[in-house]
Amino acid sequence: MQYLQLYQHFKEHISLSEEAYLDLEERLIKKTIKEKEYLIKEGKTIKYLPYIRKGLLVNYRLDYEGNTHVMQIRYTGTWLGDLSSFFTNSPTHFNIRAFQDTELLLINHDTFEYISKKYPIFEKYFRIGIQNAYSQTLNQIFNIHSQSAEKRYKELIKNIPSILDDIPHYMIASYLGIKPQSLSRIRNQ
Repeated sequence: MQYLQLYQHFKEHISLSEEAYLDLEERLIKKTIKEKEYLIKEGKTIKYLPYIRKGLLVNYRLDYEGNTHVMQIRYTGTWLGDLSSFFTNSPTHFNIRAFQDTELLLINHDTFEYISKKYPIFEKYFRIGIQNAYSQTLNQIFNIHSQSAEKRYKELIKNIPSILDDIPHYMIASYLGIKPQSLSRIRNQ
């Protein structure tokens, strides 16, 4: 077993046999992207479901005025991609960029279809993952409207302690739904 971390991640959510996992593992594509390199840019179609074996990815979009809107920040041991682009084979509206040298394990369409048919437990895993991602998105939106910026900041720092060293502060502010000046004020308190 080459990627024990991924196997354990699956086991946290589903009852996965070693045989099923090893069948998937031999089909995974390993990719390394450098700090500041893009996994995907807006307008391209994402061909993989990326698991972050080690590193940090940010999913963001630029508006018509050039302002950055950070949607997701994910780190070692999590998934980050554009499910809509992957499943509909349509162009993404997002940019996904590494903010550390990042090692990824990728599942392409053929592998996804194969493992889902041969081992239905993977379908359950990805259904649970999509449900959780949807819930996290709703919670993030709710928190932006109901929690103080300071509370959102503290929660982010608790989840990703090194984030202030890894991502430009204007992107952290965008993720929190505040202006960079507000982030500076919160950090100084």
